[in-house]
Amino acid sequence: MQAKPEIIWLSEVDSTNRYAMNNFDALADGTLVAAEFQTAGKGRQNRTWISPRGENIYASFVMKNLAPPVCNASIIASLGALRMLRQAAPEVKFWIKWPNDICCGLKKIAGILCESKLSAAASGMVAGIGININMPESALDAIDQPATSLAAETGRNSDLQSTVTVLADELRKLYADYSTAPRQVFELWKQENLLIGKTVEIVDAGQRQLQGRIADIGESGEIYFETGGQTLKFYSGDIRIRKESLDGDALFSPRELKK
Repeated sequence: MQAKPEIIWLSEVDSTNRYAMNNFDALADGTLVAAEFQTAGKGRQNRTWISPRGENIYASFVMKNLAPPVCNASIIASLGALRMLRQAAPEVKFWIKWPNDICCGLKKIAGILCESKLSAAASGMVAGIGININMPESALDAIDQPATSLAAETGRNSDLQSTVTVLADELRKLYADYSTAPRQVFELWKQENLLIGKTVEIVDAGQRQLQGRIADIGESGEIYFETGGQTLKFYSGDIRIRKESLDGDALFSPRELKK
């Protein structure tokens, strides 16, 4: 990996993940591909990621020396995005929501979509990262789930190039740390998953809706979910939480608590 992360800036692209996957062999290890606008941004489970021009971060991080499972890439990407957001707004409470979201209160501010790449020349992972930076509240209200942005939480706009540069630096550091101390980075990520021990609802791949408690997270990114007197293991699923089911204010920003 290079001494400093390389950032490739694109004016427009269908999706940064697709660009990174298609050009994986030619891109340097640790490259961050960032775009001003995506025409076909996507999230987990083939959901559309709304990508208005010049408002948010749409980026993909190339990791050529990272082995499966895919959660390894998600750990690095979500911690990197979390650290960037905390640098930009230390007064706001951000947290990681399993399996791959970053939230502020009960609202999503960032999402991660990781893909594995196998080729004759190289193999590794691509971590797609979408972070709402300057999206106004009028646009956030049009999204089909509770969402927020850095501007909505702080009342100020941020310089996109500066925030992308910070993101690239944080990703590079975590990628390097993970190569030598994966367990330590995993524990850092696990500590930021504040739903451990909380009662939530999970919708699994079969669309079952189960009420229960997240007991723990395993090293392959799976959650141990206690429900109906048994413990189930999930590697993916949608978690739904309610404000009244959470004790204390650890998950909430002052703005959220006033509501």
